[in-house]
Amino acid sequence: MDKIDFTGRVAVVTGAGGGLGREYCLALAARGAAVVVNDLGGSTTGEGGSTDYADRVVDEIRAAAASAQLRQRGHAAAGGHHPCRYGQLWTRRRCHQQRGNHATRASGSSPRATSMRCIRYTSKVLFSSLSPAYRVMVRQGYGRIILVSSQSGIFSGTPSAATTVPPRPAMIGLMNVIAQEAPGRRRSQLSVPNAVGGRSAASRAMFDPTRNSWPAAATKVPHYIEGMHPSFVAALATYLASERCTTSQNMYSVLGGKYSRIFAGLTEGWYHPGSTAPSAEEVAAHIPQIDDRSRYDVPRSGLEEMDTVIALQKRLASRN
Repeated sequence: MDKIDFTGRVAVVTGAGGGLGREYCLALAARGAAVVVNDLGGSTTGEGGSTDYADRVVDEIRAAAASAQLRQRGHAAAGGHHPCRYGQLWTRRRCHQQRGNHATRASGSSPRATSMRCIRYTSKVLFSSLSPAYRVMVRQGYGRIILVSSQSGIFSGTPSAATTVPPRPAMIGLMNVIAQEAPGRRRSQLSVPNAVGGRSAASRAMFDPTRNSWPAAATKVPHYIEGMHPSFVAALATYLASERCTTSQNMYSVLGGKYSRIFAGLTEGWYHPGSTAPSAEEVAAHIPQIDDRSRYDVPRSGLEEMDTVIALQKRLASRN
């Protein structure tokens, strides 16, 4: 098996001072990448700032005889944004970049006000920090962007996290847009990581059986805790950032050593012909058929969803 190598590449990792971001930096540097370590060093509530987190990661990389450069201005230069919580990755011909989940929790605010602030904050940070890398990738005709979301943002809301979960699905839309607007050798992927460590209070709460909001998780996690080290997530991120990865617009989950593909699919459903809409009762009568997941499509765009309607029309016509 040929080793994945990043010699001659540059990796820019945001939220790189701890947890997943740190692990991404170490993994990429160990494979020859020059790594830009980006972390403003603030708290998970967006307060304060320090170079200490990033400095420690740079020291680790240098100690391993890899090359790294420290960049502290990042998001602040783009508009005074707060530090990232998790790492995320982009890759280019000379620059691969890992970028993270930017939603943070502000204490002392109402859930609605905090949620709206998180949504606005996430959008601004993603746009201001992705844009420069994206333009370079377009010019070079090569690039890798790996965005990071969360399990709760994809499958269901986490208890007591209504303020932070809503912005996370925004990563899916952004991944789709990038993948469709920048084809060729430019790739856009989404990672849904689960790991222990880092500065996220939510991750620590998941493993605390005394927390009333996590009784179910506390009974499940011990079964696969050995697979929750950030290195399990870094292995997937390293592959997605490499030239070995030839796909785009995919979502992947890593949980307890299990790697899975996440996708948004459409059941074959029920087709009602003609120009007269069905009644509510007719829809109700066909719900079992509409919900049937034995046959489904995975469209990557609105145009491809249109194709599923035409394909179903043709199948039904061929049966008559």
